[in-house]
Amino acid sequence: MGGGSTKIISYDDAAKRFFPADFERIETTFRDLTSGTGELSYTSFKRDVFAHFLPEKLAARLYQVCTSSSRSCMSLKDLICCLALIYYGTSKERMQLLYLLFAHSISNSNGILRWQDVEDFLSQCGDHPPEELDTIFQNHDEIVTQEKFLLWLESHQGHTTTITDWLMDDQRLHELLASPVDRISDQYSILAGVTHLSDIEVKDLEKTYYYLCTYSNINRQQQITLETFSNILTPVLPPILIPGFFDAFDENRDGCIDFKEFVCGISAACRGQRLERYKFLFCVFDRDHDGRLDRSDIVHMSSCLIDVAQFVYVLTIHMNDSPDIYADNILQKNDNNKNNQIDYFQQEDFINWCSTDSLIEELLALIFQICHVVLGLRPSTKQDEITIVKQFLRREQYPFFEAQPSVSSKTYHWINCNRSTSKPGSSWYLISMDWWLRWESSASLSSSTVNSTESIGATIHKRNSFTKLNKLTNISDYKREPGDIDNSLLIDKNSTNNTRIINDDCVQLKLGLRRNIHFEMVPESLWLFLRKHYRCNGPAICRKVTNRKRINKPELDLYPLLIKIYRNQNLSPQQMQSIATNTTTNNNNSSHSMFFVYPLLNYVSASIFSSGSSSNSMSNNTQRHYLACLYFVSPFQTVRTLAEELSRKFGKSLDEIRIWIRYSENDLRQIDFESLDEIDCQSAGFEQNIDILLETRNNDLTWPEELYTLATRPKAIGLQSSSSSPSSNNNNSIGNVEEEGRGLIGLSNLGNTCFLNAAVQCLSHSFPLTFYFLHKYHLFEINKDNPIGMQGNIALRYGQLIAKLWSNVRGPLAPFELRDSVAKFGSSRFTDFQQHDSQEFLSFLLDGLHEDLNRVHNKPYVELKDSDNRPDEDVAYEHWDNHLARNRSIIVDLFHGLLRSQVKCRVCELKSVRFDPFNILSLPLPMDTSIYIEIKLIHLNGSRPTRYGIRLDGDVTINHLKTQLSTLSSLSIEQIGFFDIASSSCLRRNPLMDNDYTKIKQLNIRELLAYELPLIDKSSKISNDKILSTNPSLSYIKAMHRRLEPQERYLSPMTRHKIIFFGQPILIPYNSENKITNKYIYKIVFKQLERLLRNNNDSINTYNHVFNGDDSVQEGYPFILKHINEDGKKCSVCSWNRFCLGCSFEPNNKEFNYTSDTIAIEWEASAYYLRYLSNREQDVEIHSSVKLTRSLNNDSNADELSSIVRLEDCLESFIKWENLDHKEMFNCKTCRKLQPADKKLDIWKLPPCLIFHIKRFQLSNNRWIKSSRPVRFPIKSFHPSKYLGQRSSTNSILQFHPTDDTICTSSSSSLSSITTTSDVISSSSIDNMLILSPSRLVNGNHNYLKQTNEQHKGLPPPEKINDTIKKKKKKRFGRRRKKLEVENSQSTLYPPRFSQMANRTLSFGDNSFDADNAAYNLYALICHYGVIGGGHYVAFIKNHTNQQWYCFNDSSCKPVSESILEQCSSSAYLLFYERESIDHRCYMPNVEGKKQLANEFPLTGDDRWCSLM
Repeated sequence: MGGGSTKIISYDDAAKRFFPADFERIETTFRDLTSGTGELSYTSFKRDVFAHFLPEKLAARLYQVCTSSSRSCMSLKDLICCLALIYYGTSKERMQLLYLLFAHSISNSNGILRWQDVEDFLSQCGDHPPEELDTIFQNHDEIVTQEKFLLWLESHQGHTTTITDWLMDDQRLHELLASPVDRISDQYSILAGVTHLSDIEVKDLEKTYYYLCTYSNINRQQQITLETFSNILTPVLPPILIPGFFDAFDENRDGCIDFKEFVCGISAACRGQRLERYKFLFCVFDRDHDGRLDRSDIVHMSSCLIDVAQFVYVLTIHMNDSPDIYADNILQKNDNNKNNQIDYFQQEDFINWCSTDSLIEELLALIFQICHVVLGLRPSTKQDEITIVKQFLRREQYPFFEAQPSVSSKTYHWINCNRSTSKPGSSWYLISMDWWLRWESSASLSSSTVNSTESIGATIHKRNSFTKLNKLTNISDYKREPGDIDNSLLIDKNSTNNTRIINDDCVQLKLGLRRNIHFEMVPESLWLFLRKHYRCNGPAICRKVTNRKRINKPELDLYPLLIKIYRNQNLSPQQMQSIATNTTTNNNNSSHSMFFVYPLLNYVSASIFSSGSSSNSMSNNTQRHYLACLYFVSPFQTVRTLAEELSRKFGKSLDEIRIWIRYSENDLRQIDFESLDEIDCQSAGFEQNIDILLETRNNDLTWPEELYTLATRPKAIGLQSSSSSPSSNNNNSIGNVEEEGRGLIGLSNLGNTCFLNAAVQCLSHSFPLTFYFLHKYHLFEINKDNPIGMQGNIALRYGQLIAKLWSNVRGPLAPFELRDSVAKFGSSRFTDFQQHDSQEFLSFLLDGLHEDLNRVHNKPYVELKDSDNRPDEDVAYEHWDNHLARNRSIIVDLFHGLLRSQVKCRVCELKSVRFDPFNILSLPLPMDTSIYIEIKLIHLNGSRPTRYGIRLDGDVTINHLKTQLSTLSSLSIEQIGFFDIASSSCLRRNPLMDNDYTKIKQLNIRELLAYELPLIDKSSKISNDKILSTNPSLSYIKAMHRRLEPQERYLSPMTRHKIIFFGQPILIPYNSENKITNKYIYKIVFKQLERLLRNNNDSINTYNHVFNGDDSVQEGYPFILKHINEDGKKCSVCSWNRFCLGCSFEPNNKEFNYTSDTIAIEWEASAYYLRYLSNREQDVEIHSSVKLTRSLNNDSNADELSSIVRLEDCLESFIKWENLDHKEMFNCKTCRKLQPADKKLDIWKLPPCLIFHIKRFQLSNNRWIKSSRPVRFPIKSFHPSKYLGQRSSTNSILQFHPTDDTICTSSSSSLSSITTTSDVISSSSIDNMLILSPSRLVNGNHNYLKQTNEQHKGLPPPEKINDTIKKKKKKRFGRRRKKLEVENSQSTLYPPRFSQMANRTLSFGDNSFDADNAAYNLYALICHYGVIGGGHYVAFIKNHTNQQWYCFNDSSCKPVSESILEQCSSSAYLLFYERESIDHRCYMPNVEGKKQLANEFPLTGDDRWCSLM
């Protein structure tokens, strides 16, 4: 079809054949389907034009024929021509189209047709050439022209093949076009027909309903639960009434309110006659749903009515009565209770009593208002609207004014405590009084009606009994005269322009505004109600409720503080360079920049900030903060609530934001909202027009302000302070820090470096190691000759960082130097700025420190000997001796332990033993190989499905699962079939479950669907009641639910109805050898679906709607059964050219015609919307096996076996025997070949500082996952020695006393008790003094004694930056001194010396092999939060000085209670333990008289180390 037309028909001629409405509909639908591209794809052509009815080859040929030759896709003109030919073409035109379909594949252009073309095309379309073709293809090699083919079609009238029959059957084409659309009603008209609402009102309620369904994140279903209902109604209804109110809506008692119940409930509560509304209230108070109100129900009703009286501020004679007294009064008014013996109400008694109690009218009026304002019903008249708003507003405004004399102080206090709209933080909106008066005058409402305390319920029901025509007219023709809401008279015009640009919600008002003179105030719910009917011209004016402590009533803060919210700019590296240059120039009068000084810093800046302009010349006025919005803050609200508001506004969590008072870009003061929970904004320093910086954490966990400070500050503040007086404070991040506050400094995140920060902080609080570095022992033990070391770089950089962490710096530090050394000398794993494993980095750091501090400079060759059945003690000492011969350092002394590895041959049981050192003990989480599976079994008798829980080992087969399910369900294995529902329309057998040899662990799902299969006896006829089986065979028919929904937009008659599948398919017993009737099929289907149908005969539940509105629901079955194919969209009886959606069969006694294994349960529209209860399909009976198997997990999550384990369980799992895989065969010396073996690990020696690594990252199904299984770990008095390997009873080696030549169990050259130069002090007393107090021993170091008269501290005093700079300062004049002279002129300061004892017995406290019952205490742990690859590490550490626990979260350091550790069981990753009463002095080397091997890196005043915040 070139140019939008064909040789058969032109586009203009085709367009004239459509009705204008049909043509417009096709054009609109085509535009929507093609998304404006104007090209209809082949897939859409098959689906949206012919509903997949055409055979694939025919659809492709028709698409090619009708598409223009110059285009690859079908245009609108092509489609119009195609549809016009098919549905409105003449017989000759359709025959010409048939010829084109058959002859389209020929290559020549002679317009001829061959037999082979026809045969191939028909076979590909599922047809075969008819005998009539022989009349024109006599020899099957004859060539037929178009004229001859058309004559042949005309002579046979086209009824030769399914294709020709499709295009030449005029009657069928006419039926498709004439199919009425209005036979199927939509849910709006159906619900309107059974309620007092119009279809327009039902549509409006649908929007409100689905909005309320998503009111809270808790409710994820498209239905309203009781929890959601409570959240919605708590502000406007007494809480005691909400459960009963919910039950009155929940007609089918399934715990949810569906849309039908929502509409019908509102109709009964608001629009029904007075009798219906009383029936609605009866269901509110009938808590047990037994059809009567007993005394407990009446007492509860009395409590509800007393709360209603308080809620609406109505003074009655029952205000001071107790509910029991009120209930007695109610029962006495019952006419049927003449003898005062009946203590219950029937429904008729309740209705008679309702007219005598005024509180019932108040309750009806309250419900009437709620249904309109909150639940979304549109008022029927203007007068109703004004009355509802006035009554609702008067009640909500009451707490803002003085209590009336008629209301007791007790009631007033109850009002202030329970009304949510008057609580601090509640939103109220201001409306100009000018518009408000115009709105009031839009209806002739007398003042007596508005101001009277008489309930409006008496006047409402008079206007509710109108016809359907009146309902529609009142809504559609309802003109609202007040116009748009205009608050321009209230806004301060001087600030309007700026305010609107930034934030329309922050509107500054004119001064001196007063309520009822200039404005009216309405709560948020009432504002939303008005906004549904009136647009707001201009910004909405919102104000928050405040409650000052001195005033005992809420207030509306009309003039709150206006603050400016700033946020961080994304700066390019060039902009960072410009700011750095400008800052350095202003501070140092030089053009020196920090940007190119440190390459790592350059890399950080380039990776963190987005790339910017390549221009080299940047303006010095580059701003790094931008004004995001204006925000109103009440001076009386807490800082915490402000932080919560801002976090919600910007979509961040509280731990992702920081709040600063911004005096200037470089002068910020942080507001700690976490520790200032009760501090209000005024006390925190907030003022009018104050600048607030809202800092949000970057995706790589860095903070923009820290990065800016690190990237732009000058290198040394000594350059700044050289001209300043010594007493001036040049760095506000440095100051006097109390001894107890040392070590409590955070580390800035440099870009996903939380793994480094957490590991360094924990290692920093390993007291013996920190003692070692702060006393400069490492400078005497640097090993620069170690080929596998890092030339001392790691040790020196780590020592530099430790000195800074324990100095007097207040702000967070940036570990750039250590990070740079790791990237330069360390593994390539840590060179990028991606997230890494903290355990891997800690292991690397410990190894790096050890190699840099290794005291063995020339490592001897050590030959590993086999155990050869020697005692394990001898082998252990030999291996440890070999280890110390090559590795001796402070790291070995403190962190190295020994593991025993045993491999045992399964054949000859030969054991091979070896020992290996460790520094981190990786513990596996106890693996539960069992798999928990839940199975939903659907029964044939129509009862509720049953959910079973089964736990099996992953290696067992499906047959074990079937056997257990058979036992639990009392069904034979043959009666259980497992199915998959790939879609709602497709029920298929599960192929994995049909294979009995499939292993459980091969199943990817943990919830299975099973059906009870019918067992049919071949030898006997089928009984409708029960089927007995002696020779069983499986046979059934699948039945799926579907309904037809009319579409407003469609392209062809085949797609005017949309097929919607829903519900759970069912199985129907069927035996092909026995004849069954159609009526029997209907009865079986109805029996299985009976529990899903709403019972219309329940007189108690008929208050919500009128069932007589639709006769189809009252008589017969609410569905029709149809023959369909497997996909459920086509008929299984008719051929495709009939375009039949399924041939129905009536419930008669005719024999059932079996055409396929699937039938459709097609629901009538009215029956589906009024009777079908979709919620009940999800209602299952929970078998006791579910609770039993779930309790084994202690958690309902079947995927995450998160039963709580202990650290001891992890150790037990670590030391148990395990079978080696066949790939790890053992080379047995006895068998002299590879044999299967078992392996076992044991802890042989415990280090003083024991680090456990919990292996949370596991490989499962070839992918890494994280386990969040809780692990309970001891905090104090943990005894891991009971998990040591078993020793022999006799041990001669442990009893020896080593000599000078004997290698000690510690790698230190001096393991000693401690004496001073004068007196010997006991170890226990010094231990307490060192650990519990800051004092420090001095052992014979006269240089230290000369400097101070005080006793030295446990840790050295912090170094001062100025002192360090003075040491570095060079003299300007004088001769150059030789290096030797410089060294001799300076006296070397040695660390404290501890005297040695040469002869002593090896003890457990000195890190020996003894298995004493020594206890360990937890002093640090690292937690991993989040998922693998994108989580975050946080350290919890106990300070040695003040014994206080702290949380180190990158740059943040905050004290926490010890109880917080119990919440870390699911995230604990690394655990750091220290031996009780550890004598760290025993591990300090004696360096007296030794030469310092390296100079430490200077601790400059570089501000990159600390933040000025």
